[in-house]
Amino acid sequence: MMDKIIHVIIKKINLFFRGIKDFARFIGSIFKSFQSFRYLRFRSIYTIAVNQTRFTGFDALPLIILIALLLGGTIIIQATKNFPKFGIEGFVGNLLVIIIARELGPLVTALIVVSRSGSAIAAEIATQKQRKEIQALEVLGIDTVLYIVFPRIIASIISIFSLIIIFDLVGFFGGYLLAITTVYIPLDIFFQTLMESFTLIDLFGTLIKSLVYGILIPLICCYYGFKPESDFQIPIFVSKAVVRTLVVIFLVNVLVSALFYF
Repeated sequence: MMDKIIHVIIKKINLFFRGIKDFARFIGSIFKSFQSFRYLRFRSIYTIAVNQTRFTGFDALPLIILIALLLGGTIIIQATKNFPKFGIEGFVGNLLVIIIARELGPLVTALIVVSRSGSAIAAEIATQKQRKEIQALEVLGIDTVLYIVFPRIIASIISIFSLIIIFDLVGFFGGYLLAITTVYIPLDIFFQTLMESFTLIDLFGTLIKSLVYGILIPLICCYYGFKPESDFQIPIFVSKAVVRTLVVIFLVNVLVSALFYF
């Protein structure tokens, strides 16, 4: 029994390192593909990037705004309920910056992008592969790895950074609206404490997280999108793309936060 457990563990470890090696080869193929970048038409890449930005960024705005309002309000409700109301105006801005700007804004935005756009990217590429559309592009002499992956990375970086900024602003606004219904906080004092709490480290942390998320999300999802060899495998690899991207996002969030705030 123990031998079987050890055998299963060793097999899982081997599969894990094999997967990392295969993913590294995929990244290497993208770097090699940049040699053929000059042969691609700018208009085609621009069109894909714009469409992906519209889907990933603009179409996700209603969901981002709704969740940011609810989270900002929830934080203030908990603060006013569990902290003394006397002097709350002095730390409510700091509370919103710590919870929303530093952590929840980037993390929740990345989770929404993964669940919406990441799964769509993996499913789209897998379907195109099974329909021989990718093979047709290769016959035409188009570097499909660069043609498919590069515009999605650009679109993802732009969209995630923009969505994080909007999420933070709406979270602050929603938090303030709910705060004044329970405890009166003058608008000038609220924004003063907010600006005093927000530092350059918070800005750089947001930039780094949006850049890393914007690269990793489409990269991992594209990698798994190229994997299916049959229609039956498409949902399997789409599920793997979403789950493993989520795991990587949480790991990156912890590492970046530890790097900037410890």
